[in-house]
Amino acid sequence: MFRKRLISHIRDRVRVLRSVADDWTVFLYILIPGLLLGGRLYYGLWKEPLPAWAAQLPFSVVLALLLLTASLSSILLLIREADVLFVIQRKAWLHGVMVRSSLYSMAVAALKTSIFYLIVLPFLVRQFHQDSLSLVSLLLFTIAFEWVLMWSKHLVRVQTGGWRRRLLYIPFVFVPSGMYGAFAAWFRLQPFALGLGTIILVVVSLLLIIVRLRLRGTFMNDVQEDLTNRTDLTSVVLSQTVDKPRRIRKKTWIYRRSGHVFRSTLPSRRIAGAMIKTLLRHPKQSMLYLQFTGISLLVLLTLPIGIKVIAFAGLIMLLTYWLFLQWFGFRQDPFVSLLPWPDDQHLQGSHLAMGTLLSPFAVLTSAAVLFTSPVNVWIAVIGFVPLAAASAWIAPQAMRMFMLNRKYGSP
Repeated sequence: MFRKRLISHIRDRVRVLRSVADDWTVFLYILIPGLLLGGRLYYGLWKEPLPAWAAQLPFSVVLALLLLTASLSSILLLIREADVLFVIQRKAWLHGVMVRSSLYSMAVAALKTSIFYLIVLPFLVRQFHQDSLSLVSLLLFTIAFEWVLMWSKHLVRVQTGGWRRRLLYIPFVFVPSGMYGAFAAWFRLQPFALGLGTIILVVVSLLLIIVRLRLRGTFMNDVQEDLTNRTDLTSVVLSQTVDKPRRIRKKTWIYRRSGHVFRSTLPSRRIAGAMIKTLLRHPKQSMLYLQFTGISLLVLLTLPIGIKVIAFAGLIMLLTYWLFLQWFGFRQDPFVSLLPWPDDQHLQGSHLAMGTLLSPFAVLTSAAVLFTSPVNVWIAVIGFVPLAAASAWIAPQAMRMFMLNRKYGSP
């Protein structure tokens, strides 16, 4: 049973990879040059002088990378939904599949960590002067800790959910991770201490396996967790083409009581408020707004003053154009299109919504421009709010005139 399920799991992985590129020549064009370039760079790390930044690289960064690699591993039990009908009654069969699947997951995790360890090995040898025994001890200690971390996360996930899961991550995931970093950094040149720690962690892993086999009442959570691990590669492949299903909440994070954005009850104000709440309540759109704002601030803080002014105007117009696209999408919504409001009220609502949504971005970027320009600080303090207000009012007006000649038509 385990062999058949493992073969099926591997075939599913292969199918996902083949869905990305049906023609194997695509992999050849990418894989062969990548291997040649990577091999040449890796050879240079051993035979040529290390990059200049390597001299400033602390040992804690290497440990953090190893810890990050270890945290990406998970336990795969190869349990199916249909097992509830028959296999669950055969405890020996179910435990046999779980033990063999666990050993397979731990072996895959050890192989993955070992491959990454080979990548950072030149830095450990040439920069931190680790001897062979210390290197082997550190690798074994990292793999043993990875097994403990995998089982700790698995036990927490199959027994809890929501905020309880996040709270239990602190003592069972984050605290052990900090202890791993401190222990490995303190005893990195002492193979005996690392070896003793490895033995202790292996014993803890075996105890966690026994605890897992004795666990009762978590079959459906086991199935859900196993399904998540089996489809992780599929989710990565589809992440750029298919939107992740939005979580259904009883109440939204923003405007939980669904209050009015504006005090006025005019139809144009109601339309603008509905559009603002629609965008802010959509996780993808609101996150895109925040990301664009953060990147724009970084760009404006690093540019010279002459280009900074041009970039400020360009970023304002770019965000305004995106907001207009969101407005047109809002107007074409089947529910919104049923509302019998005249075009002039839609026009007033669009101006108000655009100006309101543009104001936070305009305030931050105006402050970034004026406070980093060679002007008096009081001029910057007094002028960045009027500059933001003028930008939030002018940009929608100018963009509306531009959009009139496009296929969207007049609002």
